[in-house]
Amino acid sequence: SKVKGYVTLTDKKLLVENKVRVAGISRLHTSISKQEENNLEVYVSQADTNKDSVGAGVELTSETIHITGHIGANSIIEAVNLQIDGATHKDSSQFAKIAKINRHKGALRCQDANITLLEGGIVHASTVHVESALGGVIYAQDVTIGTVKNNLKVYASHSITVKTVSGEDNIFKINYKEVPILTSKIYFIDKEIQDLKDSLEDAKRHNLSKVPLLEEKISKLVTEKDKVKNSTKSATITIQRALLGLNTIIFTLDNGDELVYKTSAQAYEPFFLETREDQIILHPVNKIIPINL
Repeated sequence: SKVKGYVTLTDKKLLVENKVRVAGISRLHTSISKQEENNLEVYVSQADTNKDSVGAGVELTSETIHITGHIGANSIIEAVNLQIDGATHKDSSQFAKIAKINRHKGALRCQDANITLLEGGIVHASTVHVESALGGVIYAQDVTIGTVKNNLKVYASHSITVKTVSGEDNIFKINYKEVPILTSKIYFIDKEIQDLKDSLEDAKRHNLSKVPLLEEKISKLVTEKDKVKNSTKSATITIQRALLGLNTIIFTLDNGDELVYKTSAQAYEPFFLETREDQIILHPVNKIIPINL
């Protein structure tokens, strides 16, 4: 059979099902499948709210995973599409391409994250949307948050947009070097550029017809790398409603210099940098750092 799934025998017929429904998974069933892209849809629904849908120490891997209950300690979940309607344990890990989580306390790595309530959890992603945050750490390119309470740290490369900050001691920082997915991206771009340069030198000696295409590929990769490294210049931090107290706004330049501003209880226009010939200005507060010519 070319169809991936689980085989069941009914009325002398073999049926291949690509959907698995269970009430809960414990360490006795540590894995549904070892392959992430297996075309399997796993649905875990635990009616007893006193029990975890995915128990402690479980490793669950599948293409699509939908869990209605809670996630136990030291569990690892990997999927392309992941939805958790309950809460993740602070000592749990989730890996996905697209993740939707109700209450997040664990460690999540994905491409796109949509979280209802961030409760001290960690998020690594390209794009993050959080409805409410009660502490935690976010590392991403673009971050959108509805309401922030206290002790949240956001590290982004392109944009941070917050509707309401009702608490204090939050850090909103623009610095691609503190976003692991971007530092990894630059590392792999550099490696690919070097490989292409080696191929280019070989082509110049043995096959000139390949030279234009290789040069074009190198140019595109350099542009992509420069876009990340220069992201601070076009980045923005927007807090739509008036702040109620002390929070920290930081823009880190590529040379490591930082423009740091401590907010007060007032409203602010979006924060962004303006680069002039001899200085860089943090708007709208007119904080200035000189450029050493």
